Amino acid sequence: MEQNSAIEWFHELKREVPKFLDSLQGEKNKGFYRYSLTGDLNKSEEWGLGNSVFAAKNYYMLNALTPELKENISQFILQFQEPTGYIFDPYVATQSRLRRLVFSLRSRNFNNLFHEQTKRAETRQSFAALRCLDSRPNQPYLHIPYSKESIREYIHKLKWATPWEAGSHLSHLAFFLKNNHRMFDVHSEDIEELIDYAFAVANEFRQKDGSWYDASQTVPKTEKVNGAMKVITALSAAEKTDLDNVNALIDLCLSTLNEGHACNHFNIIYVLSNCHKKSDYRAEEIQQYCLERLDLYKEYYWPEYGGFSFFKRNANSIYYCAKISSGKAEPDIHGTSLFLWGIVLISEVLQVQEKVGLSFPYT
Repeated sequence: MEQNSAIEWFHELKREVPKFLDSLQGEKNKGFYRYSLTGDLNKSEEWGLGNSVFAAKNYYMLNALTPELKENISQFILQFQEPTGYIFDPYVATQSRLRRLVFSLRSRNFNNLFHEQTKRAETRQSFAALRCLDSRPNQPYLHIPYSKESIREYIHKLKWATPWEAGSHLSHLAFFLKNNHRMFDVHSEDIEELIDYAFAVANEFRQKDGSWYDASQTVPKTEKVNGAMKVITALSAAEKTDLDNVNALIDLCLSTLNEGHACNHFNIIYVLSNCHKKSDYRAEEIQQYCLERLDLYKEYYWPEYGGFSFFKRNANSIYYCAKISSGKAEPDIHGTSLFLWGIVLISEVLQVQEKVGLSFPYT
């Protein structure tokens, strides 16, 4: 895709994606959003925390949030918060039980058997969405370690042979350390020291190719890129700018074909764009790579609806191990969020972000 064509498409998305989001909005509950146009298995408006989180971030990236949208979506999200601090969707917890059990037995990884990791992930995304909505949770999330010893134990317990998973939960830790402090003044006296220590421990898994993983295991390049994406989101959440060894990460990304679904497409652009901020290394190649990636993005776009699908010609059906849709040939709010976020990043790489009026979401 040529740069002028890219700019035209970005402007089209700014007009059309809000229409798609509006079409997913609940009829009775204006803070509710369906996951897909017609394929959701749960037809009620009593579930869908993650869907409303995606809606908040999509509107935010498009600079399309109104006071009414902020109020409706934030109130919907907040109704899922428990006195324990968790914000999670009970429907997803119930629907994912069997798959969580099967996964745990097959992988011998029991970290999420009782839904703990998913609850943490949903809580983190809800906190971030509420920031996009100029709102905040009712209380902090304190189910994280707050001593150096427990932080080390937490990080070393993660499965670094699967770095996307491990990096994800490092990112949650960094996010809550920073945002519990920002929103609720938790551990104000030593929070930066704890955050720096967490990254020092995580860097014990840093490898020569720039990514973070267990080098004693065979880790595919795609998984290395996806894991690096999660660690860089951890740095971003903690407001740390000391990402180093970026040239090696750029080489890793430009030698990797990340595609197949929205997450893979997004992850590689996230890593490349963040490395590009730190280095001019292979800059022209990165810009050309981003333009070519937009042609791939278009294969997931449904212009008649104004949204993207998670897979090339069908909506996603599994969310946090829960089957929530039938995966019809239509766009979904999850794919739309990831591809739109990738486009925000690409617009920055191409130096047209301000011209098209897109914003980075909190995450």
